[in-house]
Amino acid sequence: MDIEARLAAIEEKQNRILALLANKEATIGKTMTLKEAAGYAGYSPDHFRRLAVEQHLIPFARPSGQQNGKILFRKADLDRFLGEAKDEQPKQPGRRRKSKNIRIW
Repeated sequence: MDIEARLAAIEEKQNRILALLANKEATIGKTMTLKEAAGYAGYSPDHFRRLAVEQHLIPFARPSGQQNGKILFRKADLDRFLGEAKDEQPKQPGRRRKSKNIRIW
């Protein structure tokens, strides 16, 4: 292979890499479906739907405007939700204990 052919092959590969990077940057701000968002957050789709729809912990949109339509999530909202979930302290299981300082009249 001569140098001209090698340079052309390298330039072609560079153009393909740049095109892939441009597509990746374009999809960063886009929305995700329920399955994609659940996989991104590490939850099952059913549990993730409950967190969003029933408990209103995660913002979502329904493009059809109907109650039983497709659910879409923004990546920025998911990152915010995951950041808040990591900052929370895990609660102790069970009931709160009674105070040891019980005063009787």
